[in-house]
Amino acid sequence: MRVSSAVRRDQLIDAAIRVAKRDGVAAVSTRTVAAEAGATPGIVHYVFDSMAQLLHEAITSIADEQVETVRSVQVQGADVRDSMVRSFEAMWATVEADPQAHQVTFEVTQHALRNPDLSDLAEWQYQVYFDVSRQVLDTVSEAAQVRWRRPVHALARLLVAVNDGVVSAWLADRDSERARETYLAFIDYLCLVAEPAE
Repeated sequence: MRVSSAVRRDQLIDAAIRVAKRDGVAAVSTRTVAAEAGATPGIVHYVFDSMAQLLHEAITSIADEQVETVRSVQVQGADVRDSMVRSFEAMWATVEADPQAHQVTFEVTQHALRNPDLSDLAEWQYQVYFDVSRQVLDTVSEAAQVRWRRPVHALARLLVAVNDGVVSAWLADRDSERARETYLAFIDYLCLVAEPAE
């Protein structure tokens, strides 16, 4: 039975993610992805113009899943603290459920920064994070009827920086209690820079 290009594409992306989770991003190659997917290296080259394109699709797939989890949080009628706690808890659930996926996102960033063929990948990846963080802050601001006393773009970058630091530390020590304490400290800061909207 012939497999459609779209199905084959998804299979190869999933295979690349499995290889990256199991063996690291540096292990993702035409040969390893083909073997993981039960395909030939020629199929990988046929479906993707380059390994850079395949890695871009793989990180997009991981990011989309994590981002959708955060975007789906319902914050209507909640105050700033409760809204941010809900958002962070939703994001944190993805970390504990699939630590390898988050480790891959960090590895992809470093791999992209060292590889000229992937120069735009790290920038794109973080722009997605900044955009989603800004959307979360805008949603919370509207739901809680507050405005931020600091520029939203700066708070969005700070949110991403805090999240990166907490997740990185947790991947090293697996101390979920300390991770949550750190998030709550940051949420306390956000409450301090929120004021009633006029």
